Amino acid sequence: MKNKKNNYSKTMQPIGKTLALWVALLVPVLVSAQVRIDWQQCYGSLGADYGFSIIPSSTGFSVLGQVEEASPSGMYECNIYAPYRADWLIGIANASSPDWQNCFTIGACQKLHQAGDGMYYITGLAFDDDYILSLRVRKTDSYGNVLWTKYLGTDNGLENCADNVFGLSTPDEGIIVATTINEASGDVSHYFGGNDCWVVKLDAEGDIEWQTTLGTEGNESVTCLQEAAGGGSFLWINSDQMGNGNIGCGQSENKGVLVKLDAVGQFQWNLCFDKTSVCSLIEMNDGYLLAGDYRYNVDPNGNCGDGMYTYDCYLLRCDSDGNVVWNKDYGGSCEDRMVKVLPDSNGGFTVFTNSKSMDGDVESFSQLGVTDDEDGNIWIFHVDTEGNLQWESCVGSQLGLWEEMRDVIAVGNREYAIVGTNTWFDGVSSGLVECSNNLFLPNSESNIWVLHVTDVYDYDAVSEDTLPHHNEVCVTPNPTNGFITIIGENLSVIEVVNTLGRRVATVTIKGERITIDLSDLPAGVYFINVIDGEGQKWVRKVVKV
Repeated sequence: MKNKKNNYSKTMQPIGKTLALWVALLVPVLVSAQVRIDWQQCYGSLGADYGFSIIPSSTGFSVLGQVEEASPSGMYECNIYAPYRADWLIGIANASSPDWQNCFTIGACQKLHQAGDGMYYITGLAFDDDYILSLRVRKTDSYGNVLWTKYLGTDNGLENCADNVFGLSTPDEGIIVATTINEASGDVSHYFGGNDCWVVKLDAEGDIEWQTTLGTEGNESVTCLQEAAGGGSFLWINSDQMGNGNIGCGQSENKGVLVKLDAVGQFQWNLCFDKTSVCSLIEMNDGYLLAGDYRYNVDPNGNCGDGMYTYDCYLLRCDSDGNVVWNKDYGGSCEDRMVKVLPDSNGGFTVFTNSKSMDGDVESFSQLGVTDDEDGNIWIFHVDTEGNLQWESCVGSQLGLWEEMRDVIAVGNREYAIVGTNTWFDGVSSGLVECSNNLFLPNSESNIWVLHVTDVYDYDAVSEDTLPHHNEVCVTPNPTNGFITIIGENLSVIEVVNTLGRRVATVTIKGERITIDLSDLPAGVYFINVIDGEGQKWVRKVVKV
């Protein structure tokens, strides 16, 4: 695991009940390292389609995306034609096609939220009737039929930032929305200077209940809005920390501010960090886990980024006063971007990212068999309570096409639903991209991609650090270019497993030493499962060069 810089920064919120969906699935079970793909499916028109948000529903999931098609085609059956794009809300209670769907005129930065009683909020930036860029909030019924639409903001329009709208449903069936403003006019009552963060609360009928502006005389932008245990909300704000304002620590070197608001939008406190772009956080008993990504310079002659800079993911663990407990970076030499971090029942954290790296921490990429990953794939990894990487897994195609995750939710213990976008041509499944309905979407450019995955890592397996001295298991040499020797007491079964979770060799023996030839296996990472005569199991990781 990389650590480019020195280490740095209430109760975990419940993950939710397991959704029992689609016992008989249309796709085979696949395994990628320690993540099992339980099912996956693609949805779209014959044009370019993009998945944005996913939330659970009473019958399965509801997914929000965009469709680009001049007329209904493929699975897109709405009567709204989209020579550019239309918002597409679909209900999934059947793994082959949408159970229901509804479409809306175009809006950017779209996100989907629950609104109580099976209804939905859709938030984003859009142009109003006067062609002024505004914060648009729509409320729909359980089938996506619009109940009301509100346009909010300033007289001269909001900042056109692609990912700068964040929403949070409230227990009273209202919604809190945060975005960026650059003046006080219209619905915005206060402004400090530059760009500020504006937070507004709407009731269930779309009327403003309260609003607050957070910022300084410099530039601020919000990158995260999440519910706080016991009521209220957290926001992460990137800040210049210039001049007067109502957030920060009075030091221009502070780059990120964690702000706590109470349930009626009143400022309670903030913590400052030398970090930016937090997109996900976990509130804990004694502090917080912050997840984001940061930009760093690269070799201008290299193959990553734009020849100037690229990104890595980071996790920062801090106490309740903002003192950093640890701060660790993850990724390879190319672009790695954070999507979300979620807690699990093992006390660790599962991290969901998009990656274009083929090295560093992204070791499992080699098992996809791709030589050029310019378009990227989904990268999932798990860390323990100290941020140590326990396992990692890439999910993508063998063709090196575009696979991207935009949203992920926990739907059970170590079970997750993911929505994003993928691409295939000629209806050919590739690598770990294997939708069963590809015959309906041939040569259809990009499609909305929904996956249900389960963490199947054996956390109970004895690790190297906890082996009793009298019963050690050793694998040598490591790395190896061919033979390995396993040494231990009362050996019984040896399994060689690749990072796709597939057994590539099994040997049954009785003894204390065995040599296995890995020469015919591709270079990469392998797990050696060692089982003794009493059924005790050890796992060793070996690098084949």
